[in-house]
Amino acid sequence: MDGFAPSDKNGNYKRPKGLDFDKNYKINLEINDSFYLLIGSTCPWCHRTLLFTALKKLSKIKIIYLKPNLNNGEWIFENNFFGNKSLTQLYKRTYKKNFLRATVPVLIKKRGEKVELISNESGQILEILNEFITNKKENIIQFDECDNVFLKKINDDINNGVYKCGFARNQRSYVDASNKLFERLNEVNSFIKKSKGPWLCGENLTYADIYLFPTVVRWELIYSKLFKCTEKEISEYKNIIHWREKFFNLQGVRETCFENDWLQEYYRGLFPLNPNQIVPLQPKLEEIIIRGKG
Repeated sequence: MDGFAPSDKNGNYKRPKGLDFDKNYKINLEINDSFYLLIGSTCPWCHRTLLFTALKKLSKIKIIYLKPNLNNGEWIFENNFFGNKSLTQLYKRTYKKNFLRATVPVLIKKRGEKVELISNESGQILEILNEFITNKKENIIQFDECDNVFLKKINDDINNGVYKCGFARNQRSYVDASNKLFERLNEVNSFIKKSKGPWLCGENLTYADIYLFPTVVRWELIYSKLFKCTEKEISEYKNIIHWREKFFNLQGVRETCFENDWLQEYYRGLFPLNPNQIVPLQPKLEEIIIRGKG
């Protein structure tokens, strides 16, 4: 299990930290650099960055999809990426320090023949991508600032919370993770009710919306079943369900949802949680989203 989900001494899932990159990196738009976003279609942290590029219409960012080797969990390129067949190979060539695993998402800069890893932390990547200048004549969605404490709760207890449930090593760690997860869902559900706009924090979208969506859109297909997030049905959180449908219907969002990949790679890739690799029969994602609001 350690290869999939490292834990602390008490059996609690512990997500590995990102690599040591420049935390204050700023894009120099005057230099003719090429930027690539390396992602997996299944990863919810990659989904954050893909949503951001879609909603902000960042056509200058070239999206490269990698596929996991389900036998060893390594990310591989469909076609060689500047001479690299796997993400591990790219990390070794461009990141000169030790690392545990080569993970996605990764923002890459290419200048001439030099390829540089800018960041593999989704939150930092969003901040960097927000620096890109877009065509002001287009109807570009703007993102407001949000409460960092609220954002951290979503990240730690909901985004990571479902993984803490699924990869708990014992009953105590599972119960603690589940209780915290549903406590936060209750809090978010109430927060939406008090919001003065259609989104989590008001009239405009914020990073909080980007953080929450990849988890709740996978809920019925993946997390409630495979990760044992069963303390309550997500349908009980009416405000979250209505918010999810509105977000799903934003232009470009449903094209970032790869439900077939999710089903195949979660149920067949995480074999410690599903040894027989049986993929359950389920309604289509769009049907789940529409039905959930009723």
